[in-house]
Amino acid sequence: MKTKITFLAMGIVIGIALLYLLQNSFKDSAFTPLPEPYYTILYENENVRIVDHVLKPGEKEPIHHHPPMYAYFLEDAELRINIVNDTVMERSFKKGQKFKIKDVVHSIENTGYTEFHSLLIELNE
Repeated sequence: MKTKITFLAMGIVIGIALLYLLQNSFKDSAFTPLPEPYYTILYENENVRIVDHVLKPGEKEPIHHHPPMYAYFLEDAELRINIVNDTVMERSFKKGQKFKIKDVVHSIENTGYTEFHSLLIELNE
């Protein structure tokens, strides 16, 4: 039952994002690049970017920028998040967890034993 609810919630989020994208699909992008190979851009225009984010256990991505965004975790994860102002946070995330993140410059390290996987919907506000 939880799996069905998770997929339904994911479908709703993706559906809303796609409706928004279709309205703005012919505009140029204004987003900053993300470090490869950790991010795969699924869709992008000047207003929104949908990104698949994967970090294998032990991987650490370089410092980069995200505009305001929504994050949805596809797997459980243990992360070390380094924010540019010298804030370091150790965090555990659960599959299905979601939240909004303000504009941030950071790097992330996967400190767990499982692959970190999330879906990001970045907003160019």
